[in-house]
Amino acid sequence: MEKNEISKAEARRFLIDYQGLNSSKAFSGEKGVLDYIKRVGCIQYDPLNVVGRNADLVLQSRVKEYRSDMLEKLLYTDRYLIDGWDKMMAIYLKEDWPFFHRLRERKEKEVKATLRNRKSIEAVDMTGEIREIISERGPLQASQINVGEVESGRWGHKRLSSAALDYMFNIGELGVYTKKNNQKVYDLIERLLPSELLEAVEPFDSDHDFYKWYFKRRVGSIGLLWGRNGGGWLGHFLSDKPLRDSILPELVEENSLQRVWVEGIKDAFYIRQEDVSILNSADDDNEKTARILAPLDNLLWDRDMIKKIFDFEYSWEVYVPAEKRKYGYYVLPVLYNNQLVARFEPENHRGNDPLEIKNWWWEDDVDVSKEMQNAIEAALLDFCRFLQADSISKGSLKHIVNGKL
Repeated sequence: MEKNEISKAEARRFLIDYQGLNSSKAFSGEKGVLDYIKRVGCIQYDPLNVVGRNADLVLQSRVKEYRSDMLEKLLYTDRYLIDGWDKMMAIYLKEDWPFFHRLRERKEKEVKATLRNRKSIEAVDMTGEIREIISERGPLQASQINVGEVESGRWGHKRLSSAALDYMFNIGELGVYTKKNNQKVYDLIERLLPSELLEAVEPFDSDHDFYKWYFKRRVGSIGLLWGRNGGGWLGHFLSDKPLRDSILPELVEENSLQRVWVEGIKDAFYIRQEDVSILNSADDDNEKTARILAPLDNLLWDRDMIKKIFDFEYSWEVYVPAEKRKYGYYVLPVLYNNQLVARFEPENHRGNDPLEIKNWWWEDDVDVSKEMQNAIEAALLDFCRFLQADSISKGSLKHIVNGKL
């Protein structure tokens, strides 16, 4: 039976189940990483590493026994995954490469406009030279190519060769061979992807067909998404509200999406038709478990929507001046059962030292039960396993158990 109107509790449970954040951690190992990314399309990449990079933090909360070397292997050894653009800078399946032809064309226009604005458009004319250098010398970082100095005082890259590398990556002529200290090592795309993908005919007959695929894909990246402007629709094409208001109803008419209303919220939500069965089977009787979420977690992409459904207001304050931050520099949300109940600021972690927590904040009106404390302690110990930390510091754990830090 299809549900056209659901409660906030049902919406929360669906999102948690769909995102693999329920009690069972249905995804496991390298296959689990691929299965999750296949479900949601992409995970967002960010290079900041306080207690792991964003992509790793997304996966550790969903994939049983996850380790960061799993993602590295899938990206840069087995090459089942690729760095590219989707929800901002993202990681997605290599099979999706042909589908993003139009996005790469749009990125070409965008990067050229930026280079013109920075008076560095001549970098575009260097692509042949850069291609020859990499062809002869093999994969290289930007710092290993020093061609075409940019006048001091200009914004952007200091060398034209660096601007050219970035341009070639955006348009798909170069890919990421590996990363060293979060810096891209570039190689020719034909040495990274199989010829059948690079030579595949773009699968859409028109812009309109691409739009339908891309809007549906973004709904699936979260699971349940409203039509209003917000972080869930960030990106080329998707952020165009008049276009969105045209495409989403068409997808509903074609039975590719289903329109859903959530109690107390006037905006319509959308869910992929193939995911309605997960909504109908959502069950709130699961074992009470906790998860540590990433700051750019797929669940949290549209923060206004999360505020409405979960009554949890979250912003990532890494780019906010310290004196204006409400919480802290790098703060991670804590999920318990079907509610976001707390957030904490960890110390920068390296090596095997115990995990240190600088600050911990419970949400207002949260009844901190012994069951909740035990579940969160278990989640933090699992988080330590992911970090290869010896433990969580006794002082940090004591404060959490006492309900404050």
